[in-house]
Amino acid sequence: MIEEANIVEALSFLIKKQRKVMKMTQQQLAQKVGLSVRHIGKLEDGTYLPKFITYLKLAEVLKFDVSDVVKLSQHAKTTEETKILNLLKKMKPEELVLSRKMLELLIKRGANA
Repeated sequence: MIEEANIVEALSFLIKKQRKVMKMTQQQLAQKVGLSVRHIGKLEDGTYLPKFITYLKLAEVLKFDVSDVVKLSQHAKTTEETKILNLLKKMKPEELVLSRKMLELLIKRGANA
């Protein structure tokens, strides 16, 4: 099942990527779809999921469709992966080394079980 968080992540990635491929600034994209630059920023950083009509305008301007978002969302991080990555970002270097060693042991034990 597709999670909303994965859709938001995939869509934000796609909007930013397509905008850059098309050599558009956030300001230019905002003007073309009738949004503020701040709104485009929120779409690109994943803090906002657009209304359907906004999605359609973005898809038309940036030349993507729903299948692109669905494909990308299937590769988005799961909720648990996101939680783990957020914890890792808060760790000190020595804590990261210890965590890596612990994970390697857990994986090794799982492979030998």
